Amino acid sequence: MKLTQRFSLTHGLIALLTAVVILGMMVAGARLLFWKQVKTAEKQQMADFTLAAREAYFAHEDVAVLNFLRLAIKDETVAFVSFVNEKGQRLTLPPEAGTQDLSTGEREWPAGRLLVVQSQAVMAEKKNAGTVCIAYDRSQIEKHIQAKVLEWLQVAAVASLVALVLAWVVSMLLAGNLARPLKRIRAGTHAVRSGKMDKLVDVDRADEIGDLARDFNDMVVQLKELDTMKRDFVAGVTHDFGTPLQAIKSGLEYLQEQKAGPLTPKQSEYLLLIANSTHQLTAFINDLLTTARIEAAKEEAFYEKTDALALAKEVTALYQPLAESKGLYLRLERSTEKLFVVTDVTMLRQILTNMISNAMKYTERGGAVVSLAVDGKDLVVQVQDTGIGIDPKNQGVIFDKFHRLRQSKSSMAQQGAGLGLAIVKGLSETMGGTVSVESQEGAGALFIVRLLLRDLG
Repeated sequence: MKLTQRFSLTHGLIALLTAVVILGMMVAGARLLFWKQVKTAEKQQMADFTLAAREAYFAHEDVAVLNFLRLAIKDETVAFVSFVNEKGQRLTLPPEAGTQDLSTGEREWPAGRLLVVQSQAVMAEKKNAGTVCIAYDRSQIEKHIQAKVLEWLQVAAVASLVALVLAWVVSMLLAGNLARPLKRIRAGTHAVRSGKMDKLVDVDRADEIGDLARDFNDMVVQLKELDTMKRDFVAGVTHDFGTPLQAIKSGLEYLQEQKAGPLTPKQSEYLLLIANSTHQLTAFINDLLTTARIEAAKEEAFYEKTDALALAKEVTALYQPLAESKGLYLRLERSTEKLFVVTDVTMLRQILTNMISNAMKYTERGGAVVSLAVDGKDLVVQVQDTGIGIDPKNQGVIFDKFHRLRQSKSSMAQQGAGLGLAIVKGLSETMGGTVSVESQEGAGALFIVRLLLRDLG
């Protein structure tokens, strides 16, 4: 999961959890508040009833009490309301509740409803002027509170939803703000991996990400300096080695042709060993030169029309003796007699040479099959072997310079500098192509090169 997605998800969940907790606490608080309001209203109602009873006592008539009773019974939370004057006369609404007990407390009303009865004596001129009583229906009060809580909760839910959306938007913006410089640094690592040392990461921040970017840029500058030193060293070494190697080669040819006199069998054997070693060293120097030219972007393609199958047949024939000496098969699959394409003949030959050489080097049983075909605007070159295979976790680094596959203990150690596949990759990219591999450890490998075909016109 990417950083932006993880950041948005975690912060969204935190915001959601916070909203749920706050809503729960607010609901509980709202219920307490509404119950407090109910109790306050009940006390005020009882005080108003007592005042009306006093007025009736002093006026010697029950008009004020009757008006209060009629008004109070309209409240759906009031089950009944009753007044008993000093003479013991009782007024109750609704009338059917006239026999109910007026003492303070809780009791059940018909149909299983719970009543909360509140009674209070009315004092006037320091004597008892009667008793007022109000009975509240607890279920109606609860229903009324729930309705108010629900109404409030709907408003709070809308506000919470808006807050969640805002929190998610803010988290996305923050995640993007964090991810953008990291993406630049990641792109910089890919550039460095591909050998481009001239692109620094542009991240102007004063936090830890900015420190990381600056450290990365410092590392790239140092790597570029080391890479320049390495190229200069390689160029110097290859130049200094080229002349004496050519002299050694010429001297060997002179001796092997017996122009300096007859050779004994032992002398011929040693001269052959020296010649083979000289050939290997010359090939290594040539690989170094090719790699250096690719890295310096001085390797330019020269396009011409050629028969790619004939070229592949020529290279395959060069490795046929090696394959036969190892008991391997090496064949070129062809669906047509000729395959004319426009490409760089020298680069294509070197690509085929390195791919087939690599297949022969890491194959102990079976063999390799070479195939060429045109797919759209691409020339597809494939080499399928039955060799040791490549672990998928190592397939991303096998095209790096000087990288060699780690071989099993039962495999014969193979010589090489680890430049072959790096050259294949470099030459393929120079011609606007790509190289890839499909393999599993112990199950052989399929190397695929796709080269963009050109038009001479």
